[in-house]
Amino acid sequence: MFIFSTLISLNNKLIAYDFLKNSGVSDTAKNAGIPENSGTAGVTAMAGTVIGVILAVIGVVFLGLTIYGGIMWMTAEGKEERIEKAKNIIIESVIGLIIVLAAYAISFFVISALTKG
Repeated sequence: MFIFSTLISLNNKLIAYDFLKNSGVSDTAKNAGIPENSGTAGVTAMAGTVIGVILAVIGVVFLGLTIYGGIMWMTAEGKEERIEKAKNIIIESVIGLIIVLAAYAISFFVISALTKG
């Protein structure tokens, strides 16, 4: 079981701080129905799954916006205002996709670092 603890120096004495025991995370996990033996790894893995699902849904929305912008551009019939609107939708959705991919990469790195211990 992963025990997250830190040492605090106070008046030249080292005091061990047990995060699981003193923070209330174990009580919250128990109230949420998470098994007690899963420890912090279970909680962080569950958080990672929730974050991954949310980012996947947001990614699908941005992909849909990119397709919508492309269809709008193809059906613009040479009208400059519709073409500009379609370009803006595509550019903004690609930027959104890049942000979602970066957020997914960062959250994957953090969650995997937390669950290794």
